[in-house]
Amino acid sequence: KMVSSLSISLMIGSSILNDKSKALGSILAQATKTRELEQLYQAQGDELQQIKIRTNSTQKQVEVLKREGEVRQVAFSASLMASGGGDIGPFNAYTSLIFRNVVSNIGNAYNPNTGFFTAPVRGVYHFNYHIYGHGHSSHGSGAVLVKNGEYIFMAYEHQTTLGANSANTVTMLLELGDVVYLLQRVNTRIFDDQLHYTTFSGLLLFPL
Repeated sequence: KMVSSLSISLMIGSSILNDKSKALGSILAQATKTRELEQLYQAQGDELQQIKIRTNSTQKQVEVLKREGEVRQVAFSASLMASGGGDIGPFNAYTSLIFRNVVSNIGNAYNPNTGFFTAPVRGVYHFNYHIYGHGHSSHGSGAVLVKNGEYIFMAYEHQTTLGANSANTVTMLLELGDVVYLLQRVNTRIFDDQLHYTTFSGLLLFPL
């Protein structure tokens, strides 16, 4: 009987041990899964942080490109008189022409108060201008395009009767801050009215 009781006790102990072993194994398995989940969450968090960093970088690049795109859009066109009409000149010295009737001024590089175009970016620009005057025995009609005080191209015509039309055009490299404007030639008369005969235009072809 004692042997039988001992056998039963051993069997019960073995069963309990097996149950505890299984429970411990289950706990260890759950702990392993928990660690794996924590590692997965950590990896996902790191990836999310990297995505945020890349997104911020992309947004900054887009903003830079947008600003550059705005600078690259430069063009203006204006005529001499905003109202009324009549002759300007003659003068005994070269005199600034201020084109006050602005048709377009994309980029605001042209100043209708001074007549100056100031390059907002280094690049290649194209300018053209048309000068009109009535025929006169003593006075022609003309103007010179100037860059930073340097005479570039002249447009001049002298007719004793009818109208005197002249024009010129130039494509040139400008540095940031360079100034382009027109000067009325000495001893000339220039006419404009609401039909806008006398005009000045320019645009940025491409930046450099």
